[in-house]
Amino acid sequence: MQNRGQRTHRTVGWTLLIALPLLLAATVAWGEESADLDSLVVRGDRELSAGRTEAAAELFEQALEIEKKDPRAHHGLAIVGLIRDDPDFAVKHGKEAVKRDKKNSRYHLTLANGYGMKAQRGGLSAMFNGGKYKQECKLAIKYDPNNVEAHMGLLYFYVRAPGIAGGGMDKAEETAAVIAAIDPYQGHMARAIIAEAEEDHDAEEAAYLAAAALDTTRWEPWSRLGGFYLERERNDDAVRVYEHIRTLEPDSVLVEYGLAKSHLFAGDLEAAERGFKVYIASDERPDFPDEASARWRLGQVYEKGGRLDEAKAEWETALSLDPDHEEATESLQALEEEHPDLR
Repeated sequence: MQNRGQRTHRTVGWTLLIALPLLLAATVAWGEESADLDSLVVRGDRELSAGRTEAAAELFEQALEIEKKDPRAHHGLAIVGLIRDDPDFAVKHGKEAVKRDKKNSRYHLTLANGYGMKAQRGGLSAMFNGGKYKQECKLAIKYDPNNVEAHMGLLYFYVRAPGIAGGGMDKAEETAAVIAAIDPYQGHMARAIIAEAEEDHDAEEAAYLAAAALDTTRWEPWSRLGGFYLERERNDDAVRVYEHIRTLEPDSVLVEYGLAKSHLFAGDLEAAERGFKVYIASDERPDFPDEASARWRLGQVYEKGGRLDEAKAEWETALSLDPDHEEATESLQALEEEHPDLR
């Protein structure tokens, strides 16, 4: 049974989860823009790549004040919508980007992700939005047959959508073969997605390791493998994986966060405390995980170490930063119920 808060959220629906740099559109010419417009878009892309979503949104909004039809700025805001988990915002700006640059494969892929998020919300429109997701992925492939991320989008659809909506593992297998022909590394990652859906844990682990062996410079398969190990409470294996990721990305505070989380579950509370404090104090901390989440995790460290007053203080701080933080609320309530003297 997993510890409270050990959910890693590796399983995805139809929304394609890929690194932000892959989502970002290259800066392209659009009419006779001023240098200020170009500069705003480039800076917005840079802020997105650094994980500073709100700063990026402000820059893209400023760009649209100069040229309301600029597809690059609309595309940037569509990505902002995805990060904010606001599919309506993502679709609104994704449609504007596609409208202004109809043959841009990457724009169609981002719009697909917006529809995928809407489909995950369920309801009467889920099948409609799922169909739009599939349609936009296919348009992305039409305008760039080698767009591996778009093929991955179709793969997610086939794995997650019911047969009546056009899903099916046979189609997923065919798509994985196409992906492998374009990019063998991504082919292994595609196999991992199928194995995860089929709950074939040995095949999933093997696929991540094969991808990592094929391209030793990339951290994505290791990150997925770390989450895989945490879900199965193979915590010492997770620590080793995140230690390796840190050799690939030594300056990444996100890696520091992942390593701290693995130390927490493995029981090395001193290392976990140190890692979460580094993350909280960093000027390079991205918007997600936010400070409230990091303080919730730090509170878990203190709780496990019997430092209950400090745990309570961290959870209260987390809630002051984000009053709707469910995990911090639950942790604080459970602590006070078990220890009424701390109320």
